[in-house]
Amino acid sequence: MERKKKTFNHSKIKQMKTLKLIFASTLFLILGSTAIAQPSAAQVKKDVTKTFPGAISIEVIGNGETTEEWEGSTKMYYHRRRVKVVSKTSFDKQLPESRAIVEGLAVYTKQGGNFVYKKYNPGYEELTGMPPVDIDAINEMIKNNICKLVINCNSVVAQPISNWYMTKDSKITWYSPTSFSFKIDTLTIKRWRNPTTLDVVEGKADIRFYRDDMQSDWTRVLDASGFTRVRDLKEEKYTEEELNSMSYLNQVTE
Repeated sequence: MERKKKTFNHSKIKQMKTLKLIFASTLFLILGSTAIAQPSAAQVKKDVTKTFPGAISIEVIGNGETTEEWEGSTKMYYHRRRVKVVSKTSFDKQLPESRAIVEGLAVYTKQGGNFVYKKYNPGYEELTGMPPVDIDAINEMIKNNICKLVINCNSVVAQPISNWYMTKDSKITWYSPTSFSFKIDTLTIKRWRNPTTLDVVEGKADIRFYRDDMQSDWTRVLDASGFTRVRDLKEEKYTEEELNSMSYLNQVTE
């Protein structure tokens, strides 16, 4: 029996190739509408300079992130890039070494086929090149006001509290010439919970100080800027008589 030879429909093959090409082009247009090229680091620097025209330096960090977000019924595309800006301060005549450091996000929105600079969102801010703090004066203030500045002293055992004071290694953050804070990374306190139990608690503190002007003494502290509990370490058991005989901070600081 004679076999029939297969024949190829070249016209049909050509139509299939055309359809594939149309499909690929359509897919490219769809994906291309969202996969817009990110602004370059050089462009980001140029744009952020509009917000900080007097900047000493502008550093673009990382590649940023592009997100799709809904605002009501409108879909928006944002690109955010982390940027660090160093500028002179408004009081550099009095403090020539002072600098303002701001870390935040340069925000772009999609308009047509491009990302357009919208704004700069500051996040972390601090000052450098500030004058030294009088550590002895600050510690005297803490010593005399520890129950107000650092912790609610009620029922807290009066342990050695030397690590609650500022040292030359303390982390100081300046917010303005009239406000700074310093951190205490680890504090351990013992608080009387009931007639037989002391709770041993680990915490930290970030105490913020204020003064009236650059020549004034530090006289005020942000309320409740002190001790924050991090975790409970353990319980210690005593007799009621033993607990009654202990010294407590609210007694020794009055």
